[in-house]
Amino acid sequence: MQLNAITRKSALMAILLLVAILAAVAVRYVVAPFGVEMSDCEYRERIISIVLAMFLLLCCGIVEGKMLPRSGLSSGYCTLPIPLYGLLACGVFVAPNILETATVSLCFAVAMHLLLRSLHSAEEKDSVFFAAILLGVTTLLYPPCVVLVGVIPLAVFILALSLRQVLLMVVGYLLPLFGASYIMWYRGDDFLQLGRNLVEALSTPQMGDIANIPYLSIVLVSVVAVVLIWGGVYAVVRPDKMFMLVRVRRALYLFLWVSFLSMTMLLLPSCNLSVCAVVAVPITILLSFVLSLLPNNHSTIAYWLLLALFVLHLFVE
Repeated sequence: MQLNAITRKSALMAILLLVAILAAVAVRYVVAPFGVEMSDCEYRERIISIVLAMFLLLCCGIVEGKMLPRSGLSSGYCTLPIPLYGLLACGVFVAPNILETATVSLCFAVAMHLLLRSLHSAEEKDSVFFAAILLGVTTLLYPPCVVLVGVIPLAVFILALSLRQVLLMVVGYLLPLFGASYIMWYRGDDFLQLGRNLVEALSTPQMGDIANIPYLSIVLVSVVAVVLIWGGVYAVVRPDKMFMLVRVRRALYLFLWVSFLSMTMLLLPSCNLSVCAVVAVPITILLSFVLSLLPNNHSTIAYWLLLALFVLHLFVE
């Protein structure tokens, strides 16, 4: 059996590997949390919250596994996104308020999965509407996700949405915000109180002991960045025939720009470790695409290097 066969040809093995990653991270977080993780959260998470969060992250990993073939970014059957999502979402850091973070990541992943349907059907309406609703929900749960409103214009230009689809996305995004504002108004608050709360939350610094970020976290993120750059150079030097398909190029551009957009959350004062699970959604697809595009021996080395660094990171900061 090839070293990379367990997660390229077997969905069951990929899911089991994701379960193992999530279980290892949960145990590490309970037994020996990193200092930067504790500085962002005043109270320790309850066990039930951690268990529920890991279940949601498992569901998100499975959604990620469905996104890659739907986007057409893999020339064959590939389940790499499933374990890679777990590695990126919580293998580097475990975010404070882990249950809320897992919910935000799942909403974002499902929204991207729904948007991909418009690649195959130009008149898709329900999917873009519900995708926009989920993007609006992410802002309510995690205010820095307000930058994800930029997904709407990206989808308009990259996916060539019709005017009706654009209106549905705008209405869908605003619907959770207006709904929450109405509930607060019904309870006796000002109708604009939600907007003021969001502005206050966005302007309040939350990142804690950033000076003591574990060295292996930096190494792990650096390896991911190097692999992505390596894959980008390889795609330019030796372009694959799949790039001839318009829908494949659109999917690649969508995930590329959404990745840059999600990383702008790092510029907000309110950004904290929860950003890892959000950024992991588009980066997982790009990383899986790169590993499936590179020569087999190159991608195998990169893949197992990431897993080895993750295991080492469990025991060493």
